[in-house]
Parts: sequence; C-alpha cells; structure tokens
Amino acid sequence: MYFVLCLILFINSARAGFFDFTEVDDPLSSLWQNEKLEKKLSECRVLTKSGIKYGSCVPYSSCMLSGGSSNGFCGLLQTCCIYENTCGKTTDAKVAYFEASDLTNGVTNCNYVIKLRNPNICQIRLDFVKFNLAPATLVLPQYATDKVYKCNNDRMRILPNFYNIPDLCGNNDKQHVYIHVNQSDGVTKGVQLELTLSDRNYNPTLFAPSWKIKITQLQCPGEDTRKQLIKPDYSKDIIEDYPLLAPLGAIQYFTEKSGYFKSFGFDGSVTNQISYTYEQSYAIGFKREINVCGIKFTPEYFSLPYENPTGFYSDRNCKHYLYVPELYFDNPLSTSNSLVAKVCLNEPEVFRSYAPGPLYVHFIAKMTNFTTEEDKKQGFNIKYELLNKCP
Repeated sequence: MYFVLCLILFINSARAGFFDFTEVDDPLSSLWQNEKLEKKLSECRVLTKSGIKYGSCVPYSSCMLSGGSSNGFCGLLQTCCIYENTCGKTTDAKVAYFEASDLTNGVTNCNYVIKLRNPNICQIRLDFVKFNLAPATLVLPQYATDKVYKCNNDRMRILPNFYNIPDLCGNNDKQHVYIHVNQSDGVTKGVQLELTLSDRNYNPTLFAPSWKIKITQLQCPGEDTRKQLIKPDYSKDIIEDYPLLAPLGAIQYFTEKSGYFKSFGFDGSVTNQISYTYEQSYAIGFKREINVCGIKFTPEYFSLPYENPTGFYSDRNCKHYLYVPELYFDNPLSTSNSLVAKVCLNEPEVFRSYAPGPLYVHFIAKMTNFTTEEDKKQGFNIKYELLNKCP
C-alpha cells in the first residue's frame, strides 16, 4: 500500500512539476474521484487559547503539507486550517486574515506580504473587519505655509499602489479597498502591507492599535494552459470571482443596490471624527446592472473645506470635493445648482447622477494651500441607492 501511495504521488508530481499545496487541493485526491469532496473553499473559525482564529476548511493533508495548523473538523474529511497571520508573515491563500490586537508597546513596524497565488490574480480585496489606528493629525510640512492632515502617529501603506490608495489611519471599520496588480510587468509577484506604528512607550496617551483584515485574491480571465490541463476545476475561481472584480482604476467598489460609503478615517460617530488625510485622489465605483439608469446620494454627514464669500456655491469654492458626473440636485431652488460636477456642501442636500456610462464618483483632496478650520470635523458618510426610474 505504501508503494502504491508513493507511486501515485510521484505520477502527480511528474505531471504537475511540483505539489501546489497553496491552492488548497488535497494531494491525496487521486485516491478518490468523488466530486462531492471538491467543495468550494469555505471559511471557518475556532476558539483557541489566544482567542478566536479564522481559517479555511480544507482537507487535513493539504493543511499539514502547506504549513497550516489543524483545528478540529469542518465537513467530511476536512479540518479548519489556520495560518499564522501576524507581523512578518506571508500568505498565498485564496482567503486569509491579517490581524493584530495584542501588540506590545515597543512594536513600531508590522509588515505582511501577500504572495499572488497564480498568474491570473489581478485584484486583491481588503475588507477591514476591524481597523483602528491613531487618527490623522494636523501637521505643518516642511516649506509649507498651511497645516494639513496626515497619518502622523500610525499609518498603513500598500505597495504596489497603482490607483492612489491613500495612507490609512484612524477608524476604518467595515471599509474596504481594492488593490490592482499587474503581473504582466514581470516584476509584480505580490503585495505588501506596511504598518508604521508610534511607540506607545513614548506615546502612552494613544490607544493600542488593532486590526483584522480579510484578504481575498481575485482572478481575471486569462490563459494558463498548463494549469488547465492538470487542474480541470482551475477555471471555477475565475467564474466566481468575475462579478466581484472592481472597474479598472476604482479602489472601492459597491455591488449592492443600496448602502453607504464614507471617507477613510470616518468612524461613524461625528463626536470622534477628526478628518481624512489630505492629498487624496481616488475613484469609487458602483455596480451597474442593465436596468439601472442612475444613482441617488443622500448625505448623512458631509463637511469638506470650501470658501463661500458670496452665499452662493460654485465649483470655484471647493477646496476638496466629490466629483459626480451628470450631477443633479433634488431641490430645484437650491443655490447648489450652480455646481456643475463638484460637491462640497456644508448643508447636506440630496443629489443624483444620471451618467450614461459606468457609475462612479471621485474624491479629490489635493489642494493644501488654505487654512484648515481645526474645529470642523471633515469627512462624509453618504447613503447611495441605485435607480430604476429616471427623468
């Protein structure tokens, strides 16, 4: 029996070139061809001595041979496989979690590497289940005359960064970002999350940083003949990932018919809200089905820097703004109707976009040569609704 098993494994290795345990395939699957065992990768969680840990339901042999730790059972012949997900670790799993909640005060750097699991990976979605770093603070950059908000104490930076994901700090619970990667350049093989933290030994008034980030690798349609031959179900992930892919260039993408989007660092309660960081410029996309004709925006909180010397709004008054294609305001008597596409309201008003193409907005916070009103809590929290009936 031992000889037969070795022979089977040798044949598989000869055909594949190597065992690819990171793809969560059971290397012993050749012993059985039961489609019921070929389940979609599913998440699991277990209670350990150090708290709740998240993992994936995979065959025990895959977990053992890929460096994970087995924790009980979840399904037929499967175990909840957990991989180390703290500072200095690397993952190439389809779905992984990067978390930290009990860092010692002296920790000032925490890096995490996401290794792209195959040549078709084109996007990585980060979901911030929990994300709480020190908020942005007003600083005076060298040679500048005006203060700007920056991640001065704590910061998370993402590399590579093709579409302007800003440095992240403050409270970003329930936020998300898309990382676009380009493997055709022959250089990009992974993504690095770099966290720079203030030493709490010297800054005891700062609360302890904590985060739990869900990492999902998404595939684009592509060609990989070798993989298709040795893995007949390789294309399943491509089919399932396709609806989740963000439009090229968008770092946030909302696929539900309604929901909320907010500025980074907005903690949901205006009481503790300070500001987003300055020098931001990025695109937010919304999934458009065939029967959708527009999108409605209802601000629940909206405060961006502007100048309004005449009492009437215009594009010239906006220091930072949302750029909204085909902008319309619900109130026809509103003075805001002088705006063409830039929104920087101090009185929240309902507005809409009836753009004929993709649905998106841009957030632009590039201008820095103005005096910031320090007592104003800057940011936005906006409800969106996709429309099926339009004028």
